[in-house]
Amino acid sequence: MAKWCQRRESGAAVTDFVLLSGLVSLIFAAVLQVGYSLHIRNTATAHAIEGARVAARADTSPLEGAIRTESLLRSTAPGRYGTEVTSDETVINGVVVSRVTVDLPLPVLGPLGFPGR
Repeated sequence: MAKWCQRRESGAAVTDFVLLSGLVSLIFAAVLQVGYSLHIRNTATAHAIEGARVAARADTSPLEGAIRTESLLRSTAPGRYGTEVTSDETVINGVVVSRVTVDLPLPVLGPLGFPGR
């Protein structure tokens, strides 16, 4: 191979590495963020179910279910998660059920995110 061909390709591996490592890092960060968002969502769902169980007991009120959900979220989720928890009773097909609702911010960059459900 001619010397001018070898000189044109020198440094190409470094450039390829830099470009691909940036792309792989971005994909890795996106996968981590999706995993974190799903973890927060599943944790909040499990705690809301536990709060609804507490509220559904015969000797408790819906307020106690909301308090239980808030305390669980504050102990397991970081930051401002679990600050808006509501609980009430509703009738579905003639059966009185307890409902616990948790409003969480959508984590966009780590635990930082926009308020919403």
